[in-house]
Amino acid sequence: MSGEDRPWTGGSPAGTWGTVRTRRSVLAVARNMTSAGRLLDVLPMFGSDLRVRTLFTTVEGSAFDDGLDGYLRAAGARTIPWAEAVATRFDLALSASANGDLHRLDAPLLMPHGAGHNRLLRTGNGYGPEVSGLARSQLVRDGRVVPAAIALSHHEQLGRLARHCPEAVTVATVTGDPSFDRLVAHLPRRNRYRRALGVPDGLRLVLVSSTWGEHSLYGSNGDVLSHLLAELPLDEYRVALVTHPNIPLHHGELQLRLWLARERGAGLTVIPPERGWQAALIASDVVVGDHGSVTFYGAALGRPVLLASSGRETQELDPSSPTAELCGVLPRLDRRRGLLEQVEKAVSARVPGAYARVTGRTLGNLGHAGESLREVAYRLMDLTRPPGPAPATPFAEPYDEPWETERPVASFLVETRADGETVTIRRFPADVARPLAEEPREMHLAVDAEGLDRRLLESAAVITHRDGSPGWARETVRRHPGCALAATVVDGRRVRVLLRRGGREVVLVLPETSRVTDVSCLPSVLYGWLVAERRDGELPAALRLRLGAVEERVEVVPVLP
Repeated sequence: MSGEDRPWTGGSPAGTWGTVRTRRSVLAVARNMTSAGRLLDVLPMFGSDLRVRTLFTTVEGSAFDDGLDGYLRAAGARTIPWAEAVATRFDLALSASANGDLHRLDAPLLMPHGAGHNRLLRTGNGYGPEVSGLARSQLVRDGRVVPAAIALSHHEQLGRLARHCPEAVTVATVTGDPSFDRLVAHLPRRNRYRRALGVPDGLRLVLVSSTWGEHSLYGSNGDVLSHLLAELPLDEYRVALVTHPNIPLHHGELQLRLWLARERGAGLTVIPPERGWQAALIASDVVVGDHGSVTFYGAALGRPVLLASSGRETQELDPSSPTAELCGVLPRLDRRRGLLEQVEKAVSARVPGAYARVTGRTLGNLGHAGESLREVAYRLMDLTRPPGPAPATPFAEPYDEPWETERPVASFLVETRADGETVTIRRFPADVARPLAEEPREMHLAVDAEGLDRRLLESAAVITHRDGSPGWARETVRRHPGCALAATVVDGRRVRVLLRRGGREVVLVLPETSRVTDVSCLPSVLYGWLVAERRDGELPAALRLRLGAVEERVEVVPVLP
């Protein structure tokens, strides 16, 4: 019987109850959620091949393995215990991490990693000179190189591997990075992902990305989230956060919810770290990040990047790695200056060619990484590759983490500028502190009647209800002396407004073709005009609203007694 034809006889994982008679067995070895995600990213290379069966196991010893079993179950993976995995013969083992007792596996080991090897190995008192994934202490056991093949994303890594573990160079091969190739292949789905995240046309999506550890963005500069939310107008920007899985795994999801409660109320979108970060990155207009892979991928995709934190100064990164070099050329986010100005400058400026030069040192064999890795895998399994390319698989649709703090922004600081009957407004979430402007601006507080912060409600000039009962508006202005306008949303185009002064009522009406998605902004248009014009008499028949990229006519229709 030829190697091509032999069935798998590896023992209990195949069992005697199977439906498909497979020829080869692949063991995917996950150490934590990050490495499991990388493996799920490359396993489609076996798609539609009935000769190959894949099982998962979790290698012991990671501080971040909590939730890993549930993650694999949700992905539909069949798992076996580590003890059973090391007692069974496999035709191929895959591991995206060099840590753990991988030498105990009875299988040729293939190690794909992703976008290079950048972090130094931790020691008892900091970081040592060895690079994680290229270190001799990880790759050699009892004088023997453990992996049968090390898949590198660029030839640059061969040089560093030769310095750190020269005996492993003979098993290293440059395949490229399948994860980045998938990102590029999915770029045409950008508009689809933006719709899934609720980002209307004309708005910019700021993706904040944090790796893990005390020197990460969230560890050393976490309050940049509230500052971005406070300074970026809600009708011009959306802010989304994606964190490394190790953050919620170590601190707990509940703790992260508590820490982010105020930002969530101010409109922050939280992308689950195990699902949707790729789509969110494609959907983004600018990335605010650190020395993590998501920031690196963003720069490689040509996204404008602002660096809010870097492991470069803390000796966490290999100083000869492309990521360390990239952190040296990326513009830094300066908290002492206005963030809106910096974000707008980043979006409008051309991405420097240095980005492509640096990222090109890590991402080689572009467009062919998946097939190159597939060729190595099938060679190690002694199996002929199926004809044609491996089936393409879509990314998970991005979505906002469904936390109990999820709710529409209920309180706004509204900046208005009136020029005749044209009123420009900018809205900012009132839940986060906003720095004082260098020049005086006309600002007022507009609050949803169902908002949970009663302190804001007592101070509001405009109070809006989306389901107000008859008489609600008059009762509201009676109970809240600071309320100048009480408004009831009628439908997606109309808002009925009661003016405290004079007790008059009007209906503000948008045209049927309006692109305004939140009609609760309309009372602020009228309020801004009233404050600027200081009129107590006739109201205009119409106003013109400017809101971000949208400009609309707003009819002012009196309500007859």
